[in-house]
Amino acid sequence: MTRNAKHPPIQEAGDLKVLDARCIVGRHLMLREGELHTAEDLLAEMDHFGIAEALVLDSLSRENHPAEGNARVLEVVKRSPRLHAAWAALPTGARDEQLDGPEFLAAMRQHKISALYLLPGQYRFNLSDWCIDALLEPLAAARVPAIVCYDEVARGAARQDQTDWDAVVALCRRWPTLPVIVSEWRIRRSQRLIYRALDACDNLHIEMSGYYLYRGLEYVTRRWGSGRLLFGSNWPEFGHGQTLAVLTRADVSDEDKRRIAGGNLRRLMSWCKPRHPEVSVRPPADEYVAIGRGGPVPEKLRFGDCHGHLGGKACHYHIPDGDLDATMAEAARQGIDRSCVFSFAGVFGDEVHGNDLVAEAVRRYPDRLVGFTLLNPHRGRDAMLRELERCSRLGLRGVKLIPHYQGYPEEGPLIDVACRWAHERRQMILNHYWGPAAHVERLTREYPGACFVTGHTTTEYAALMKKRKNLYVCSCPLWNGPRDAEHVVAALGADRLLFGSDLQDLPIAWGLGPILFARLTAREKGLILGGNLRKILSTYSLKP
Repeated sequence: MTRNAKHPPIQEAGDLKVLDARCIVGRHLMLREGELHTAEDLLAEMDHFGIAEALVLDSLSRENHPAEGNARVLEVVKRSPRLHAAWAALPTGARDEQLDGPEFLAAMRQHKISALYLLPGQYRFNLSDWCIDALLEPLAAARVPAIVCYDEVARGAARQDQTDWDAVVALCRRWPTLPVIVSEWRIRRSQRLIYRALDACDNLHIEMSGYYLYRGLEYVTRRWGSGRLLFGSNWPEFGHGQTLAVLTRADVSDEDKRRIAGGNLRRLMSWCKPRHPEVSVRPPADEYVAIGRGGPVPEKLRFGDCHGHLGGKACHYHIPDGDLDATMAEAARQGIDRSCVFSFAGVFGDEVHGNDLVAEAVRRYPDRLVGFTLLNPHRGRDAMLRELERCSRLGLRGVKLIPHYQGYPEEGPLIDVACRWAHERRQMILNHYWGPAAHVERLTREYPGACFVTGHTTTEYAALMKKRKNLYVCSCPLWNGPRDAEHVVAALGADRLLFGSDLQDLPIAWGLGPILFARLTAREKGLILGGNLRKILSTYSLKP
């Protein structure tokens, strides 16, 4: 990638001295055989990614009772100076369960506990003054960083936008010397609340592992400064690759990256005077890992993206830098030279309006964009066909379905209307989710002229894909654990997985990271990141 004055040079991860703010160690509730979970597993992953240190909470503190995990994590951190202990706490009052505030703070000092987790969703308390202030008063005086995480560990628990921002802001205002760090599995449609909270509270920070929003890091840095962000991975639920690539490939200064990578957290941890060892980072395993750590993208490794949305300048949730020219510049900066795109508007509203925006984008960037017609089956067969014909005349040459969000059954009869159209014109057709494997087996058999793409990562169709050569899976998102990319490739084959960024919803680098860092061959990574899509576009969705 060409370095110029417009985009600052990318700094390598090892130079950033990365300190991971969110890691869990120990046998957790959802652990399956063979999955990574020990401190030794974590340290090996840190070596691979070039991460120097990590703040760790024990799984028992997270899931069952703080006292159990708080004791066990002390033994974990003794084995490596690169790991720093965090404790969880409950409201005070039951002395047989937890020490009162001053005694709890003294124990933290004694054991050099770097930060405190407050888990109101898991342990059913709140952040009101009558509930939590007796614990927090001495901690605020000592400036102990408090990580607030509303995520609940339970089957079927809600997985995004769970933070009670009203309670967080009230807490920050009551205790302005208490550094408050919000951490969540996913922050998505609540980001407008975050903006107001950052305006309201100088002591509020955001841990990045759940803040995977397109250009979100750049926007927060630009508006409130890099001092408000902390790098975190949510290991082992996620791998390190997502957040690390977002950071190393961010469009911010090297100094901002250093603060976010670890400087901010080291400053907040300084209250207990922890040791920070010098760590030598291993050289990257291949040129793709080098890109993930922040290196340039060589011309020979240009990427292709099978899954992107346009129209984010006006969307139901805020998308920074969402105009077309800025979006195309960001894609080029990340090494992407070809993108299959469709609209945001049709997902939740008027698909005709959205398709018009995509057609205009294709008209302006014909060599870089392949536009898909987004359909809404609720309109009926005739309206779907009219829209396909209209958009074909406008230059769109693929089909996008998303009945999952539109409230139409995945196996509904009007899905066939779109599949038949794609079959007759040898077009790509991407669906957010195709439904049960038996349904997909019928569609791929009856419409062999279409190239079917599943919009989000799954191995559900692995057996069927051995029989159907016109069925592919998009890589968005590879978030089911640290080795998800390797597991998906083992199930499907590298020649059937297509890189998809979910552009303008997710950061491009967030999708690139798990593939760039994967323990796959360079050839396999090359296929996923562009080779497969180039092959498809030489056969399907051809220009008229």
